[in-house]
Amino acid sequence: MISESYKKLFMVNTNPLKRWLITACMIVACVTCCFAQNGSGYFNQAVILFKSRNYFEASQVFEKYLATEKNSRPRSTAFAVEKKVKGKSSMDPHQEAVYDLAECYRMINDYQKAEKYYKESIGFSDKAYPAARYYYAVTLRANQKYTEALVQITAFLDKHTQLDDLLLGADRELADLKFIQSQSERVNDQFTLNEIKGKDPVSGYALTRRSGDTVVFTAITEEKTKTGETWYLNTLFESLASDNPLQGSDPMDLPMEPGEHDGMASFTHDGKTMFYTRWTKKNNQTSSAIYMSHWGKKGWSKPVKAPDPLNVEGSNSAQPYLTEDGRYLLFSSDRAGGSGGYDLWASSLDSILEPIRVLNLGNIINSAGDEEAPYFHNKSHTLVFSSNGRVGMGGFDIFYARGNFNLSDWEKPVNAGAPLNSSKDDIYFVSTDEDNLWNTGWISSDRASECCLALFSVKENNTQYVDGSVIDCKTKQPLRNVILTVTDLRHPDRVLGKYKVDSAGHYAIELHNSAHFRIHAVRPEYAPANADFNLKDIAGRDSLMNESICMNAIEYPEKEIEKLLKALERSSHVGNFAYKKAKLSDSAHDNLDSLAIILKKYPDMVVEVDGYTDGIGGIKYNLGLAQRRVDACIHYLLGKGVSRNQLVGKAMGKCCPIAPDSIDGKDNPSGRESNRRVEYKVLKH
Repeated sequence: MISESYKKLFMVNTNPLKRWLITACMIVACVTCCFAQNGSGYFNQAVILFKSRNYFEASQVFEKYLATEKNSRPRSTAFAVEKKVKGKSSMDPHQEAVYDLAECYRMINDYQKAEKYYKESIGFSDKAYPAARYYYAVTLRANQKYTEALVQITAFLDKHTQLDDLLLGADRELADLKFIQSQSERVNDQFTLNEIKGKDPVSGYALTRRSGDTVVFTAITEEKTKTGETWYLNTLFESLASDNPLQGSDPMDLPMEPGEHDGMASFTHDGKTMFYTRWTKKNNQTSSAIYMSHWGKKGWSKPVKAPDPLNVEGSNSAQPYLTEDGRYLLFSSDRAGGSGGYDLWASSLDSILEPIRVLNLGNIINSAGDEEAPYFHNKSHTLVFSSNGRVGMGGFDIFYARGNFNLSDWEKPVNAGAPLNSSKDDIYFVSTDEDNLWNTGWISSDRASECCLALFSVKENNTQYVDGSVIDCKTKQPLRNVILTVTDLRHPDRVLGKYKVDSAGHYAIELHNSAHFRIHAVRPEYAPANADFNLKDIAGRDSLMNESICMNAIEYPEKEIEKLLKALERSSHVGNFAYKKAKLSDSAHDNLDSLAIILKKYPDMVVEVDGYTDGIGGIKYNLGLAQRRVDACIHYLLGKGVSRNQLVGKAMGKCCPIAPDSIDGKDNPSGRESNRRVEYKVLKH
């Protein structure tokens, strides 16, 4: 039997699925027309579809059968007496249809409808339908009716005494409900989750970072085959990591064969090598493997199947995650040697990403159920994954455990609890904060859907209250009229807020999910000042008292200015250049360093940088050469922190020699060298 995990592991999106369901309904309608339009025709067709695991189609035909049923409990139909089922003297088509319909809806994760029919099924014989009450409790829990679910699972355990999978499942379900109760009794305000909705048909899941601000996620695309058939395929999309990465995304250009699905990718630190999952479905059986592709001048290379032992013949491997240091590839697989269905495995890699050895992460991490979607947070040495084999809130829950790959030493996994986990499936957690695992990130969950995974942003509800004051560095007196701009240290263009100090020079800043930030202070007649913060722990609410930010007053004494201007006039020569060159000499570097110090000290000062050439060559060529020399000087000054507003460049060419290029008709090399120069003059002070 296919693992329950695959219903979510390779899940389609809601909107494309709805269109697929419409198509499926049309197919069902056409098929059922071929059968006699009576109860037996519908019933027999539904049973065939159910046994072939076409659960959606079967549900539609079972509904037709129940809608046209003349008698709610037929006893004398021909097909009723022909079929015998263990525990049933003769199969009642109505009861069989109701129970199988409940099973269909459960298998396609429509728990609302499944609940309705399981509720009717518990009125049937316990001997004929021993699992009815158990699955009724499961659907109640999935629909967040926890009190009713507890009543039903307790009633099931009171009657069901046979030591079998149902009993084991019921014990787990009871433990899950008790865990849910414990979660509901505490304040679940640690995180805020927001569903991210894309532009139809892109509604993604399983998001991961490629490099920089680029992210990749899995989504559904609609494809037309050469014969006109419509396929709904999982495809990798690429986007920028904005507040909504699903908007403005583009599909990755990976060669695919018809019927192939791509998803769940992971990348090397430079984003140029990708491991991902490729799978196919045939006769309702899923076959998956890990593939690789490399980024080059022509885009992504043709994907190749990763070598053994990442993939093992006769088993499935999926959901690769490459650790930040590139030393280990984590993945989920149902290969032999595991603890249950799908286990987590780790492969050590060599310097060219070839697998060295694959090891099971052991029974501390792996359970008798399924473990999937591994992610490793490097700074905190924490493994995050999803499991349906442990006590939780239902379906797949997110768990975490600290440990070490080298020693295979892992702590006991801890359930992340609500609201990260829900009564549905919660999977594919990744953090976007390299220091604080839970500060910000993404997960995929079907908590808001009848069937399918959607992407949610995760933010830990932490707040930093930063208090402080701005003072004059010399007098130590508070300063008014100071404007503060707070930016993200790692993303300097990202402004977190702007503030103004009060009349006493005091400021109070409120920030959220910000471990690394800079406060930039600006006031007229003062040099700008900065204060940087790098916080190790920002969980919850915290007040930070900052040392005073001191600002230096900019002084312009007239005598100092006059003296400075005279000095600048005497030393306005920057340097000379080699013939036809624009490379700065060492002496030019020294002169520009001195000029940079002055310009930064006096931010209102503006200088004009003039470039000259010798007399050899045409006017157009020499103007271009002079401009390159000017640009070289300005670029150097900008690199030293001088404001662009303080610099004006002008190409003079060969207009103004300070020495003759020739003497008595003979070339004068030293004169031409003197003319190949850059000078500056003060325009404003």
